[in-house]
Amino acid sequence: MFILLYGPNTFLSRQQLKKSLEDFKKQRDPSGLNVNIFDAEKTEVSLILENLVASPFLAEKRLVVIERALSKGKKDLLDTLWQMIEQKKIPASSVVIFWEEELSDKKPHPFSAWLKEQKYSKFFSSLTSGELNQWIKNELAKEEMGMENLALSSLVAHPLAEDLWRLNNELQKLILFAKQKGQKIITSADLNLFLPEVADDNTFHFIDALTAKNGKQAIKLLQDQWSSGANEPQVFGALVWQFKTMLLVKDFMNLNPGASSDMAARELALSPFVVKKAYGVLRNFSFAKLKEIYAELLEIDKRAKTGEGDYRLLLDLLVNKICS
Repeated sequence: MFILLYGPNTFLSRQQLKKSLEDFKKQRDPSGLNVNIFDAEKTEVSLILENLVASPFLAEKRLVVIERALSKGKKDLLDTLWQMIEQKKIPASSVVIFWEEELSDKKPHPFSAWLKEQKYSKFFSSLTSGELNQWIKNELAKEEMGMENLALSSLVAHPLAEDLWRLNNELQKLILFAKQKGQKIITSADLNLFLPEVADDNTFHFIDALTAKNGKQAIKLLQDQWSSGANEPQVFGALVWQFKTMLLVKDFMNLNPGASSDMAARELALSPFVVKKAYGVLRNFSFAKLKEIYAELLEIDKRAKTGEGDYRLLLDLLVNKICS
């Protein structure tokens, strides 16, 4: 059996892959001895092919998961796979799942075209507003929770909702927060406490300006936030959240030189969107510098909350210090 899970909605495709792995282990291989997962970009072709034709160990089936074979794998892997399919050399005892992100339609390999047509292959598209609304309701129902209609509409319309990874992270925080308060319904007030902690493009643009030591641009971006009516603690919370995330990612990069942003996202359980953005600016930041800025931000938070200054002035002073 051959299955392709692909499309821009990597959150749902990953969820499906996780479910497939769990179901296989539960139904056929509790020990996990007959489950292998390979990243085609980093794995030798011979090792992948060897596992495809191997016999199951004390079981009827074995499961082989191959990630990025169509988009990042070596051409000889695809050629060999296609040849093996045509010659029926892969045993029926092998269940093979291919996981991909969005695939290019330009000159697809014959194997890729064939794989898309298989019975259980599935394309995961971005959710429409209506689908997203229902997805949120379903996730809440799993926890026996609900959400006010106004809060739900606000969440669906928020830029955060464009990335299901980020949305899921914040939704789980909201659920936990509401449960700790003994609530069954998440309110707009609850929502407003958490949405500010999500890093948006403005936050990344601000960090880009700091990286380039462009104090004028960094100050302008902050002023744009204030002019738009953004709440000071909200803007500040987004900055703190992002620098904390960048510390985690930078530490991973230092420990795993050459690792992709996708790998970092998987290992750190963070949104691929956020990690990919972070990768773009982190090469110009040392781990020590990040720790220094993060410590400065925590000090600003402490001073603002104890009345020793306000976020606007203290952030302006920090920008001048970093960019001078």
